Amino acid sequence: MTTKRFSIGYALLLKKQKSFIQDSLVNLAKSRGIDLVKIDTEKPLVDQGPFDFVLHKLYGEEWRKQLQDYLILNPNAIVVDFPEAIERLHNRILMLDVVSEIEKLDNDLRDDETASLGIPKQVVVYVPEKLSINETASFGEGLNLKFPVIAKLLVADGSAKSHKMLLVFSNEGFEKLKSPTVVQEFVNHGGVIFKVYVVFRISLLVMNFFVL
Repeated sequence: MTTKRFSIGYALLLKKQKSFIQDSLVNLAKSRGIDLVKIDTEKPLVDQGPFDFVLHKLYGEEWRKQLQDYLILNPNAIVVDFPEAIERLHNRILMLDVVSEIEKLDNDLRDDETASLGIPKQVVVYVPEKLSINETASFGEGLNLKFPVIAKLLVADGSAKSHKMLLVFSNEGFEKLKSPTVVQEFVNHGGVIFKVYVVFRISLLVMNFFVL
C-alpha cells in the first residue's frame, strides 16, 4: 500500500531560507512523508506544484494575487499565512491592540485574578521633526514618555528597513526620523525576547537573547 506524500512549497527570502530550510529539516520531513519544495518566484505560482501546503513570507499585491489564483485552482491547499489573516501585523499599533483584547477576555474569564499582560506606552508620530518629549502629552493622551525612547517605522512588512530601530536620547534625535514613526517607551527587558510560534493548536515558546 502506497503512503501518500505531502508536498510543502515554500517561498521565503534568501535570509530566511538559509536560517530555516536546513538539511536536517529537509531530511526529517522527507522521512515523515513530507517533501519541501522551493517555489520559483520568477514563475507563476499556478504553474508549480501542486502543493498541499504553501508556506511563505512574501508580500505585495502581485504575490497576494498569485496566492488567490492558486487557491482557486487548488481549493484544498492550505496557505500560511494568508495575507488577509496577518494584515494587522503589518501595523505596529494594530498588532498590539490584540494584547488589550486578550487582557479584557482574560479578566472576564477569571474573577479572582487579573491579567499580567502589558504593552509599552507608544504613540504614532507623523511629523517627527516637530516632536518634543515635553509636548508628547498633547497628542499622546498623557503618555508621559521619558528619554530614552525607541523609534520604529509604523509599517512592519518584513523588509530589512522595517526591522531597524533607533534609541533616541534627546529631542534632537527626532529630526533624523522618517514618518510615520512609532515612538515607544523603552522597557529594559534584560536582553531577552520570548517568541511564541503557533501552528494550529501547537505552540512553542523560544527564548532569544537580543542586544539593541
